Amino acid sequence: MPTAGNLTGAILYAILGGVVAYLTLPLFVEGDAPDFWYPLCIVSGLICGWSVMGNRVGQGYSVAVGTAVTAAGALAFWALLLTSITRMIQKSMRGQYDGPTDAVIATFGIMGDYALLFATPVIIGTLVAGGLIAGLVTEAVGRRYR
Repeated sequence: MPTAGNLTGAILYAILGGVVAYLTLPLFVEGDAPDFWYPLCIVSGLICGWSVMGNRVGQGYSVAVGTAVTAAGALAFWALLLTSITRMIQKSMRGQYDGPTDAVIATFGIMGDYALLFATPVIIGTLVAGGLIAGLVTEAVGRRYR
């Protein structure tokens, strides 16, 4: 059931996803950034804000803090996983893997490489601080407009 908390969480985490996409774009190797990076991060934020943060509104501000960080982590996880799957498919079309098992295992290796590339204080700080702000605002709006 759509609520004000769901909508607020979706909008705020989509904005957070856009900010993170903007900050991480220069970290990609020249010409290596996927064309869909911005939409992927925004849609990941939209879905995580709606389903993770929005569904747990109304349980109190202490729960909202934990849920906010969880939603920000989920945003990062899904953006990295989906980008890694796409990169794996591109590599597998070039015949770089011996079989499907190697390709699936390589997906997590690619994901780890991207995670290390993006593990800068600015990115992590933005995810944590932005997630906390978005979570607390979502909780406040969810309590106000039930």
